[in-house]
Amino acid sequence: MGCLGVATASRTDRPAFDTLAAADGTPLRTARWSRPGAERGSVVLLNGRTEFIEKYQETAEALLDRGFAVETLDWRGQGLSGGRMDDNPHKHHLADFGLLADDLDRFVERVVLPRAAGPLLLLAHSMGGMLATLHLARRPALYRAAILSAPMHDIHTGAMPRWLVRLIAGAACRLGRATDYAPTQRDYDPERDGPFLPANAITSNRARWRVYHDAFRDRPELRLGGVTYGWLRAALAASDQVQGTLPLAAVETPVLLLSAPGDQVVNAAAHELVIRRFPNGTIRRYPDSRHEPLMERDSIRDAVWADIDAFLARAEV
Repeated sequence: MGCLGVATASRTDRPAFDTLAAADGTPLRTARWSRPGAERGSVVLLNGRTEFIEKYQETAEALLDRGFAVETLDWRGQGLSGGRMDDNPHKHHLADFGLLADDLDRFVERVVLPRAAGPLLLLAHSMGGMLATLHLARRPALYRAAILSAPMHDIHTGAMPRWLVRLIAGAACRLGRATDYAPTQRDYDPERDGPFLPANAITSNRARWRVYHDAFRDRPELRLGGVTYGWLRAALAASDQVQGTLPLAAVETPVLLLSAPGDQVVNAAAHELVIRRFPNGTIRRYPDSRHEPLMERDSIRDAVWADIDAFLARAEV
């Protein structure tokens, strides 16, 4: 599938894939990008909900160009990792985000650290940013620097108040409906949700918007639909942690948070709360960006990378 139509990857820039068994035996698909002489450091790259390794080819190449090796995985329940629902593989169900944080700990300990060259960095988007935050609280001094792109520190609930979403999700779970789709959630449909959608909340760049939809067309097994009541309850519980109880004051790692104030996928107001909880946190805001600053049109993306480069220079990476 190459780099899915955004950039032309050389043969050496294709990721090397492998599989890691989670603690419960669930197979986790992993990948590594590297080039000879990439000794500036290793980046743990964490993707968002519904995403998969290949979607990040362009970002991985930008990191390779800067001298980094890149380590990543498909979260359980998405991409080509195991853990999907038996009754409907499109349903995204999760009872506790701590399970994914455990998977990440295992990945870092068993795959990343044994072969890491130079300092270790963290780059995470959306749901991956939530998990990166949980992970940083567990490993407060492991990383030289961390970059959180539109982290899911809270979900965007639209016109429905957050308290009502919590009430509905909790009631559904208590009634034994945790694995049912939440309201408005559904299977992925390429005709309805695909690359020709007139408007999307992710990026204003049409070529980059097509990246993962073209992959869904070519490899239907990658497709993932909406979330369950259980996933919603777990996401709200994790949001409560990062905004209030998680010991982020102990995190020694410098953190750069990339935020889109008009984000329609995550609640950007939570970024302002969480970044203040880190003792060494910086936030950069991109008013013209949609949810994915690193996949936006070039004028925004170039500004994002300039901010990342300056941040890494300050962190002496």
